[in-house]
Amino acid sequence: MLPDCVAANFSPEPILSAADSYRGQIVDLDAARVVGAAELARARQQLAAALPRSGLAAGDRVIVALGNGPLFVAALAAILDRGGCPLLVHFKTPPAELRRTGLRFGAPLVITDECPLDAMQAEFPTCAELVSSGPDWVRARCARLSESDPAFQASQPWLPGVPLHPTSGTTGVPKVAARPGYRATEEARHYIETIGISAEDTILAVPPMSHAYAFGMCVMVPLLSGARVVTLRGFSQKKVFQELVAGRLTIFPAVPAMLDLLLFGAGDRLRGACRTVLTAGAPLPLRTARQFRQAWGIAVRPLYGTTETGGIAVAEEPEEELPVGCVGRPMHGVEVQVRPAADHAGLGDNVGMLYVRSSSMMEGYVGPDGVDPSPLADGWFQTGDVARIDAAGAIHLKGRETEVINVGGMKVLPGEVEEVIATLPGVREVKVYAGSKRSVAQLVKAAVVTDGSVDVRAIQAHCQHHLVYYKRPARIALLDALPRSAAGKILPDQLP
Repeated sequence: MLPDCVAANFSPEPILSAADSYRGQIVDLDAARVVGAAELARARQQLAAALPRSGLAAGDRVIVALGNGPLFVAALAAILDRGGCPLLVHFKTPPAELRRTGLRFGAPLVITDECPLDAMQAEFPTCAELVSSGPDWVRARCARLSESDPAFQASQPWLPGVPLHPTSGTTGVPKVAARPGYRATEEARHYIETIGISAEDTILAVPPMSHAYAFGMCVMVPLLSGARVVTLRGFSQKKVFQELVAGRLTIFPAVPAMLDLLLFGAGDRLRGACRTVLTAGAPLPLRTARQFRQAWGIAVRPLYGTTETGGIAVAEEPEEELPVGCVGRPMHGVEVQVRPAADHAGLGDNVGMLYVRSSSMMEGYVGPDGVDPSPLADGWFQTGDVARIDAAGAIHLKGRETEVINVGGMKVLPGEVEEVIATLPGVREVKVYAGSKRSVAQLVKAAVVTDGSVDVRAIQAHCQHHLVYYKRPARIALLDALPRSAAGKILPDQLP
């Protein structure tokens, strides 16, 4: 058993209290359905009654693979009501991966609304429809692993009602961060206070609610602020355009690729469509930022956070153009430090590893023996990002520490090279990364998306003019688009 003071840190009560007091609406654009607070509360109660019949016991980890919509919110609260620990994964995760995730992280139960029943039955010993007595949208498939499987890692029974978030794995093998109710609601408060969000707002939820970005902005922020939510299971240029042009949205949390598509299809017809546009998940290309401001009349506000910490920083709407990689000052309630390291020599003045401390931090990573808090030293978390902080307190990201390229002993920050290439007219997107020679020595590579007016020679000449020799890309590949995950993150293993 945990001491009472420690157990309180893991209580789901702050999230459940926020759900109890929510009086807003969830608009499901895919189903053309509006779910009010009373219907949402009834669905939560019905699911909480049905889940034990599917085998949920207090302390169980439950893989939640649900798309954006009222079912995600109702199921999250219902699982927490029953003392379950929702492990949030993308709703399009195939059954084989759901099974593998359950075995690895000790999650015996899976709830999904995407995978067909027969496909689930092929991977799980027990699978059936989770049927409640409520409305037709309260439906999902519920599958259970065989806990006698030798690969199954039993979960800790004392972990009561804690949302669990798989990390993106950018620092190695994906881990699971435990961010309990208090931490989740604190992140929402940071967003609400920094951006200025109230019950008068309407938030568009397109990035998956299972992802840390949308979980904070599109689930927890509405529950605490009372804001209305408009949901889509995936980006639809037509539906997003219709909602924006109708003036029904005030806050649009996006990823850069969504903005590029809207700019291409809508141009300046969306001028003044909403008051705040945020972007996260990937660096905001300079070209996108410029065109967006010209067409929409407002500036995109880059947002930065991690699964482990929640939101860290969000840029104010700038009067002048933000440099590539600038994500603004820390949000209310968030502290940051840049700490130099010996192996960062040569990266520039005031550049080092970024550390974060806030009340929205995870309690630690989930392991076989419980929650490991060791990654938090005196409350500080090392993000793995190389950055500098300017005189105004704004954070400038220079890339992941693991992405720093060693060219013959000279260190190269991908973010610096990307910033230079992005200033070349005709460049839409760029990703700089390490390549290897036959001698195993590293070299600089760049994948570039252009509008067709720029060729490799022009990029080489631009880099020769703006970069010292060892920072210039040795290889440049022109692509139609950078490979990205559903959350908008670039997929390094799919780069040429």
